Amino acid sequence: MALNMDKFHFGTKDEKKRFCRELLKSLKERGFAKIRSHGVFKTVLDIQFDYIRRFFSLPLDVKMKVKHPAQATPNRGYSYVGQENVGNISGFNKGLGPANTRDIKESIDFGAAFDDLVENIEVPDEDLYEFQVWIDGLFLKLCETQRHILSALAIALGIDASHLHSIHGRVENEFRLLHYPAIPASELRDGTATRCAEHTDFGTITLIFQDAVSGLQVEDPSEPGTFRDVGSSNLTDLILIAGDSLQRLTNDTVKAGRHRVTYPPGVDKDSDEMIPERYSMAYFVKADRKTSLLPLKQFITDENPCRYEDVTAWDYNNQRSASLYEG
Repeated sequence: MALNMDKFHFGTKDEKKRFCRELLKSLKERGFAKIRSHGVFKTVLDIQFDYIRRFFSLPLDVKMKVKHPAQATPNRGYSYVGQENVGNISGFNKGLGPANTRDIKESIDFGAAFDDLVENIEVPDEDLYEFQVWIDGLFLKLCETQRHILSALAIALGIDASHLHSIHGRVENEFRLLHYPAIPASELRDGTATRCAEHTDFGTITLIFQDAVSGLQVEDPSEPGTFRDVGSSNLTDLILIAGDSLQRLTNDTVKAGRHRVTYPPGVDKDSDEMIPERYSMAYFVKADRKTSLLPLKQFITDENPCRYEDVTAWDYNNQRSASLYEG
């Protein structure tokens, strides 16, 4: 069931509170929430997805003009199929080693145009006219959506929304565009390859838009190891997933959503049926780099003592991402 954010913006006081409660409940019970009327219109998403398809259709040598560095940080630019391996960090929060799978995907990453630490690696207009203009515009629009969602979560959690906004005030977020090439189902059969290995995200929350080709799955919080399909009935469905930073700040009150991308529903895994190509966008909302991820005092009690050490958002991000681009 999708939650209608109009209830948060324009509903009665009771409807607003109900939206906030249902949002938090969905994250806790399903590992994700699906939101509509979030402020990003279909016309904008139609154009953005067209740009995504056009970028990933460019010749490899053109895409490599904006190539991602060989290391995980800074996370900017184009990563070719096989360059990033999420399987390397699959077991991080479970105390396990890497999943030893390879990801069959390509991506390109951006930050805010005004980030004073890490610059974007911009796609030249000569290769894809006004692509960067659209990226920068949607980045700011999603920042606006982020603020509303953080406000709703603050209400549901009973914490000060102004504090939550203050630790996200520098907008040190990341925006990723993804392409999963068409492959035969048999290529994933033996478990050595996947579209994107299971993982949790590093930031506070992740906002995801995806096309009609499914395959996104989120782990059921009540049944660890069981993943549920998360499809989108239309392009404007926004999938919200909590990240590690929110889990730490709330001292496990909200758990990070473990998710992966694999076979779409209905695909015969034992056949050579082609899995269609898939496109998606992920907007990673991150706490300001100098922010401490020590749990907020409201979530530390005698019954629920502090579960995490003091670490900055920047150090934690680099700790988590260090092995993404290894071997």
